[in-house]
Amino acid sequence: MKYKYAILHKGQVIDYCDTPDQAKYWLSEPNTELIEIAKASKVVVQYTELSGPWGYGHQEESFATYGALLPCIRRLYTWIQEEARIFGPDPREIRDFFENCRLYINGEDKSEWLWKQTSKLNLKALYV
Repeated sequence: MKYKYAILHKGQVIDYCDTPDQAKYWLSEPNTELIEIAKASKVVVQYTELSGPWGYGHQEESFATYGALLPCIRRLYTWIQEEARIFGPDPREIRDFFENCRLYINGEDKSEWLWKQTSKLNLKALYV
């Protein structure tokens, strides 16, 4: 099903809808906006784990945003830094997480770029 609008909270997709009326509840919250999907760039990070400790894997959309391309990239950088903080100061855990992520910008695979950016993270600065 194709939706016409994306509802973003602090720049990240929280829901989709077909009409602005359906988004009224969310738009009453601070830091929330409605973006028309057809007129916006799309940046998505998908996490894929082929096998877990019990032999099964999963795939999930870890990050998604819509809008003008430069603000989307800024939001992506913010998300990368927040994710790195969540995993703690062990660089191996951060690297392992991002190695399982694929970045799509307007449907084009830009995963190599994502991996280069995450390898440049100043991990000491994140935990000072």
